[in-house]
Amino acid sequence: MRRILIIIILIGLTGGAVWYFAFRTRSSETAPTQGGVFKSFFPIGGNGGSDTENQIPPTTNPENEPSITPFSSFKQLTSRPVAGYTIFPITKTIAVPAETPKGKPTTQVVTDYFIRYVARQSGFVYEIKNDLAPLQISNIFIPAIYEALFTDNNTTAVLRFLREDGQTIGTYSVPIPPENTDGTRTQKEGVFLQNEILNLATSPDSKEILYLTERQTQGVVTASSSVGKGKKELLQSPLKEWILLWPQTKTFYLQTKAAGIVDGFLYKIDTTEKKLRRVLGDVKGLTTSISPSGTFVLYSESTTNSFVTKILNTKTGTIKNTNLAILPEKCAWLKNEDLICAGNSSVPTAIYPDSWYAGLTFFSDQVFYIYTTNNVFDVKYNGEELSFDMTNLYVDEARSLLFFVDKKTGFLWQFSL
Repeated sequence: MRRILIIIILIGLTGGAVWYFAFRTRSSETAPTQGGVFKSFFPIGGNGGSDTENQIPPTTNPENEPSITPFSSFKQLTSRPVAGYTIFPITKTIAVPAETPKGKPTTQVVTDYFIRYVARQSGFVYEIKNDLAPLQISNIFIPAIYEALFTDNNTTAVLRFLREDGQTIGTYSVPIPPENTDGTRTQKEGVFLQNEILNLATSPDSKEILYLTERQTQGVVTASSSVGKGKKELLQSPLKEWILLWPQTKTFYLQTKAAGIVDGFLYKIDTTEKKLRRVLGDVKGLTTSISPSGTFVLYSESTTNSFVTKILNTKTGTIKNTNLAILPEKCAWLKNEDLICAGNSSVPTAIYPDSWYAGLTFFSDQVFYIYTTNNVFDVKYNGEELSFDMTNLYVDEARSLLFFVDKKTGFLWQFSL
């Protein structure tokens, strides 16, 4: 009898060990392997599962992190780094029941505001609707996302990461599942784009992506859908170190990668002509941002241990110095082609933009409204309350809100202009 009991116990322990390690292996999955199928069902209610990764704890004041006062114009939206985000409204008409039995029902136009972002740690897409708590809405796990872009009217997230060898750049297109009628979400498998996409941009209408790859000794620029269909090769060039900018549907720009001691160049290409046309050149440390119409180019130029920021009017050819130290990556264009920028009137001594890119130098930003036509500016935030090094700026003009990612922490923030 004792022998039988021992055997039963051993079988139970063995089964428990098998279950534990099987569960542990399943829970520690890394990036999906190419060609695999990834379908999963969220819990009923559409909550998208646990949100412990991004729930914001009670405000504390760890070293080098901002502390929010009750009446602050700032609002922290995430407590973990984000790889990319998008902001968009959805307007719909709803039926309003009659107030009295004999009354007639009416309709009402309602606008909901959404923030979608990708958690750098997991690759999950989260959604914030109308200032509610973050909600996980995708279920494909890819760790250590370096960059994320949204396309297809914010229904697809394109994730950029390093593959298992730590060297190969992978790009994975994740469809964001809509909510089912019963409140669940069904995650469909994504699509791997080709390896070693060196740079990537999305079209202003959100329908295509533009990416740079290397073919033998040539840099090749290609446009396609977010899943790699409908490919159109737009340029072959002996140069491969390009940054892609796509502010207008039929025109994209190529900027050489910036270095403080190297002359930089900016070219534009009409997608029908497929010819390079020079916009700027022979500018050391050149980094740029182009207005939606292409009329203005904001750019920075390296000087001895600093840099200056200028605005080029492409129609008149005139260049104006803003008298501010602002990297174009720290700006957002408004509909009227004015600018909201984060920066200062002076910066610490260093080689720019190299030191800032490398994380050797950080800024404590102010926020400026720059009037591009007459080259004057207003200070919207003087930098005294909290210290941020702002990147990935976006302005919701309807609600007078500025969104940004703090470079020091990777957290997503909101500021009332």
